[in-house]
Amino acid sequence: MYNKGLFADWVPKPLQLLLIIIFLLPILVVSGIYTGNLSYMVGSLGTHNEWIVFANYAGVVGMGVSLPIIFRYKLRFHTKFLMVRTLLFLAIASFMIGTTDNNLVIVSSAFFIGFLKMFALIELIMPVMFIISPKGNRPRFYSIFYPMAIIVPQLAGYLMTMLGFSTSWENANFVMAIIMLVLALLALVFMHHKRFDKKVPLYYIDWMGMFLFTVVFLAMAFFIAFAKQQNYFRSDAIVLSIIIMIVGIILYLINQAFTKRPFIDFRSLKNYNVVHGIMMLLMLGFFLAGSSLQSKITIGVLGFNSVMDSSFNLWMIPGLVLASVYSLKWLGKDKSLKMYILTGFSAFIFYYFFMYFMVSANLSYEQLIIPNILRGFGMGVLFIGVWLYALGNLSVDATLGVAAVLIIVRTMIGPGLWSVIFGYFDGIWSLEAFTNMAGKMDVGAYSKEVAMGLYRNLKIDSLLISTKRIYEILVLLGGGILVYVSFLNLEGLDKRRIVLLRKRLKGQTTKGYKRELEENENNEIKEEATAASAAAL
Repeated sequence: MYNKGLFADWVPKPLQLLLIIIFLLPILVVSGIYTGNLSYMVGSLGTHNEWIVFANYAGVVGMGVSLPIIFRYKLRFHTKFLMVRTLLFLAIASFMIGTTDNNLVIVSSAFFIGFLKMFALIELIMPVMFIISPKGNRPRFYSIFYPMAIIVPQLAGYLMTMLGFSTSWENANFVMAIIMLVLALLALVFMHHKRFDKKVPLYYIDWMGMFLFTVVFLAMAFFIAFAKQQNYFRSDAIVLSIIIMIVGIILYLINQAFTKRPFIDFRSLKNYNVVHGIMMLLMLGFFLAGSSLQSKITIGVLGFNSVMDSSFNLWMIPGLVLASVYSLKWLGKDKSLKMYILTGFSAFIFYYFFMYFMVSANLSYEQLIIPNILRGFGMGVLFIGVWLYALGNLSVDATLGVAAVLIIVRTMIGPGLWSVIFGYFDGIWSLEAFTNMAGKMDVGAYSKEVAMGLYRNLKIDSLLISTKRIYEILVLLGGGILVYVSFLNLEGLDKRRIVLLRKRLKGQTTKGYKRELEENENNEIKEEATAASAAAL
């Protein structure tokens, strides 16, 4: 009657394993905006860079919006129904982005790609969990799956950038649309018609809360993307976005007070782990936003093209592999989670420490390899540690709502807001350095050609000076972050839930355990939600 797998009974086990890999890799990669092609999109469409950044953030909001309702849809429809339609809509949205020149169509399509991506991803999580950790070792699963969820998009992003550089950016979306159509055909042939569990209705969904949640975070995405271009609070559009956020939050809280099952119960955000988990994600965003400074140097100073700049993300992969091995050893022995997270933040601090002393107009490609390995290590460790800590002690319903907020905080609010702040001070410090240097020069003493050459050198020098000042702040504030984490009450990981989940999957009895079967099923859903939300990059 019910089938918690993906494929029909007649599909051989080895073929099921191959199909899971074939489905998982493209779904981890599919996106509305492939950031390596962002500059090509701007030039080809003749639009502002901020619109494409806004579309990228809209995809993040879409992923967050889908998570609180995803399991209700999973229990309402059978697997083939959901997967085939989700993959078809992903193909259509990718095709629309590749064929339109309308900014609003790109933004809305990117939003729906992020929204639909989670529906496909959640179907694959349970089989992947059992493949990676058949004995129910929770640290083993997270240590392998999370770095993989970062590595695969990094590799694909580089390939998409190469495709956009050698042909046109639209081809990346067309290729992904074709892949989604192929996956839809495979789902139609091999997946079963059975339900995951008992059928549940959709009328319990808080549609008004969902709408207000979407509006609030899309307004925030607009603010983050356009703040600098619109000259911050001097723009009516930026002020309006802030008003929409404030009014939307008030209306959401009123709606929550009068709704039996609110879309997201914000009272869950008062949990100790959640509060400090959000704080650590904002601090992680602080470091992730600073990583964009590297592109300013490689492209703006060293003159690298987008493919070479994107190739530095590949050097993060050895760091991610090291993070996976380190996580297996450390978390597998249930050692201090505090020391684990401190290691991740320390890796980022060392990355900026190296960058502070190395940044110059004579910087070589090879000199940036070691810092980017450190960056990859820090990202892998923190993505695992902070996520497990923040969602560790929540109920199933609370996990779904909190994970939706954490996705947006980690991927949009943290890096985005810090990028706005860095951009503001970078503009001030760059202009200050340029003015100080130019004020000591006599333009009349040079010919026009020489003066233009000096102007270019001054611009480069001012960029280097402002960037080094930001790197200095990142290192100094990084020390404060280490102090903050040191005073947190972080506990080790509890392996019991994944053990119960393994017994459930294998059909073994759970007699003698304190938790009842219903709670075990809830933990099963919680593990899926935690894993899927963490993989939503």
